[in-house]
Amino acid sequence: MHGFVLAGGESSRMGQDKALLELSGRPMVEIAVEKLRGFCAEVSIAGNRDDLTQFAPVVREERMGCGPAAGIEAGLKASHRAWVMFIPVDVPLVPMEFLRLWAGEALRVQMGVSYLGVLGKQPAFCLLQRERQAVFSSLLEKGERRLEPLLNFTAAADGYASWMYDERDLYGYPDYHGPDEQTLARWFTNVNTPEELATAERWLVEERPFGDGR
Repeated sequence: MHGFVLAGGESSRMGQDKALLELSGRPMVEIAVEKLRGFCAEVSIAGNRDDLTQFAPVVREERMGCGPAAGIEAGLKASHRAWVMFIPVDVPLVPMEFLRLWAGEALRVQMGVSYLGVLGKQPAFCLLQRERQAVFSSLLEKGERRLEPLLNFTAAADGYASWMYDERDLYGYPDYHGPDEQTLARWFTNVNTPEELATAERWLVEERPFGDGR
């Protein structure tokens, strides 16, 4: 499996680059890359960011103004692995073990397109078979930019439904019998503002060991 960190956002609400913003003394892009390296055979960063090559190889996006969909398309085109996972750079508290369990289940059930459905829907956390790239790109060519429809339509093109992995699938989480809604909300909080960064720093201390993003 090839893991990609989506790092192409403009960070307008933060007022400074989110990828290099430090959480507990470490850049968020480094935290995300480390998580993917825990179970992916290959890890890269999607985004037009040559300054991030110190953390992992960077794959450049071809389309402008498409949001995270541009990074997903770039990753699917660049990867030589059968399966490709994408995670956003600005959700630093989701545990690596959660992502690993999701990847394992997706490979077991062989659904070609999957995304997270935790407390709603988290389509920026998505997992696709590389061979779905042509369909995904054709939908972008037609003007679709919203991630959830893109993923659903990509799956439907081959006669399948996309598969949402959610908190009900956490039965295998080590020494844990299912996180409550407060814990899940913390795991999947986007860090978009300085206030949210300060809150994530506090949660990181409060929720170790299972909430530290490892």
